[in-house]
Amino acid sequence: MHRARYSCGVTDRLARTPDGETLAFRIHGAPGKTPMLTVHGLVSSIEHWSLFTPHYAQSRPVVSWEFRGHGGQPAPRDCSSVSVAQFADDAHVVARAAELPPAIVIGLSFGVQVALEVWRRHRDAVRALVLICGTAGHPLDRVSASPRVRRTVASVVRGLAGRRAIAQPILSFARTPRGMHIAREITFWAGGADRETCPLDVLEKLFDHAGSLAPELFGAVISAYLEHSAWDMLDTIDVPTLIIAGDKDELTPVATAERLHRAIAGSELVVFAGHTHLVQCEQPREVHAAIDDFLSRHAL
Repeated sequence: MHRARYSCGVTDRLARTPDGETLAFRIHGAPGKTPMLTVHGLVSSIEHWSLFTPHYAQSRPVVSWEFRGHGGQPAPRDCSSVSVAQFADDAHVVARAAELPPAIVIGLSFGVQVALEVWRRHRDAVRALVLICGTAGHPLDRVSASPRVRRTVASVVRGLAGRRAIAQPILSFARTPRGMHIAREITFWAGGADRETCPLDVLEKLFDHAGSLAPELFGAVISAYLEHSAWDMLDTIDVPTLIIAGDKDELTPVATAERLHRAIAGSELVVFAGHTHLVQCEQPREVHAAIDDFLSRHAL
């Protein structure tokens, strides 16, 4: 494992997991207030935090890391083992490599599920939680709470991803101008982003990165997202927790954020009117202000 002490500016590092995979991470900023450990969204990358890290690196270390096989790293040798719990363990590997004290773990979208698993598995590494536009798990329960439906959909996703002759052209198409246009329109229609306020380059980088992933890894991560749940352990969370939602988010609706809020004792909920699943990109100053207020009141 490569270890890294904080330095001013931006420092890129690699860490090695116990099973021999390489994790890329980046340290922004310098020693100061309580450090942050970010967890990006589904089949995304640390580009999800491009508006976030410059703000917080002015006063504290911010460690952004890529899931295994993401951010240009080679796909894991065994994609079938990919899980939310494994990503949580990887987050802990990165925190140790960066020599972080207990940190503010900030999850975005799917990263909320990973952040919650970090608490379950490595709570001594967590000083506080900020959960942005995510769920504790089983996202398909909004459609059907049947475990059979969930397992079937996950199995179909893995099966299609395993057929490279089908999956690879689809992922490659997502990186073309026409593919990105179609993906953007679907995202706007589905409430994943707001047409007027979400920067187009944020979406383009997201689609380009997703299309660059190995098909087997893409399918494994989607399946892990569908099958995971941390709803059973939310009542164990006893660190300051902020939940952020957009009232036009159709992927993880306000009702999901409210359920999280009720389940996590002492948590705080901030809902941004008129915004979607990518509220942190659509309304960055206001989101940062809400987080800043939370951090200040808890002396973090």
